[in-house]
Amino acid sequence: MIIAKITKMRKQLYLILSLIFLFTLITFAQEQTKSDAPYKFKISFSERFRIETWDNAITLSNAANAGNTYNRNRTSLMGQWFPNEQFEVALMLSNEFKYYFSPANKNFNFNEIFFDQLYVKYTDTFGSVTLGRQNIMLGEGFIVMDGGPLDGSRSGYFNAARLDLAIDKTKIVTGFVSYVPQSDNILPIINAQDQQLLEQPELGMGLYFTGQFGQINLQPYYIYKYIDDTDLSPIKSNIHTIGARAAMPIADQFALTAEGAYQFGDYGDLNRSSFGGYVYVDYTTKLDKAYLPDVITLGGIYLSGDDPATKDIEGWDPVFSRWPKWSESYIYTLINEYGGKVAYWSNFASIYGKLKFMLMSDLSLNIDYHHLFAPKKTMAVSYPGGKGDTRGDLIIAKLMYKMNSNISVYILWEKFSPGNFYFEGANRSNWARIEFLFKI
Repeated sequence: MIIAKITKMRKQLYLILSLIFLFTLITFAQEQTKSDAPYKFKISFSERFRIETWDNAITLSNAANAGNTYNRNRTSLMGQWFPNEQFEVALMLSNEFKYYFSPANKNFNFNEIFFDQLYVKYTDTFGSVTLGRQNIMLGEGFIVMDGGPLDGSRSGYFNAARLDLAIDKTKIVTGFVSYVPQSDNILPIINAQDQQLLEQPELGMGLYFTGQFGQINLQPYYIYKYIDDTDLSPIKSNIHTIGARAAMPIADQFALTAEGAYQFGDYGDLNRSSFGGYVYVDYTTKLDKAYLPDVITLGGIYLSGDDPATKDIEGWDPVFSRWPKWSESYIYTLINEYGGKVAYWSNFASIYGKLKFMLMSDLSLNIDYHHLFAPKKTMAVSYPGGKGDTRGDLIIAKLMYKMNSNISVYILWEKFSPGNFYFEGANRSNWARIEFLFKI
């Protein structure tokens, strides 16, 4: 009991000191602009306000009465200190809480104030080294984007060491080693809620090359993820992913982007062999009319599914990319399919089209249509419960307005109509969000 109290007091002390550090930076940031001091301070602040509402995104059943309407506010305060041209020390504290309008029986919870970023970065002619809690997105985030998917939009950090080695001005090799626990128990937290980040601790490492070769941008990589056994996940897993992303112009006004990766390794005593990738073509119309699209995109996505007739694991593992890459709402529809795992992109395919309109200089509209498939039919009886391989049709519309460099707003609506991959009588789902973002 005494040790627990001492530990709690120590964590509270760390947080108090961190708050003092941030507000000290704010004070010095004002003063350093008036002096010739060699050090520099930078303070940034953001407030993100969202209202979200949805009905059947998880259950696909009107009878479940599982709709939600709530607002979610995310506040972040970041301080950066640059003692010289090579070093950067950064600390960011964040909080995200929800207030539910429906269902009414959900009590308000202020949630946690936590370390969203805490790193030291050294930059020189060779490139840079970053140590500590940081965000990492490689390429389009197909393999590496979010370290802890279970906390939603609260954070996306990795506890990591990262090296960016500059071979020349157009070629960079990135290497990283990361560790994310089940819940944030590494750094102190104000009002700790034992927020879960993952179903189990995950260790990651990888090499990612980015190079420009004429008009071709090429990004080959190797990413490794190790999942240890826990009470929730009693089977160890090793996942090796090798792949590449390429982007290039293919004709006047046309550009091609493609990424593909192969996975191997093991899941307990079972071998793993899976494939995932996407390809799309962008056509820039140059029509310069508000009512006509500026860009037309046609593409496809394929993430392999597990074959129940074999002993191997053929299902694609999203590695560190369990985030809303293709849809904000469909990540919830995947929850029941994968034993409670949100955004577990696997056994998923899409043929899609996208229109991008620039209605005004500061107002744009995106409209997406996805026809979704399942590469492998499921044997599940209860959910998804269907006998076919058509997941359904997904429509996405997003209207974005950028008032200035500090304020932006968007409205997002998604509608999913389930196909024969789901149980008979599965209902449509609607999902909507309004976001207001202020940042300085």
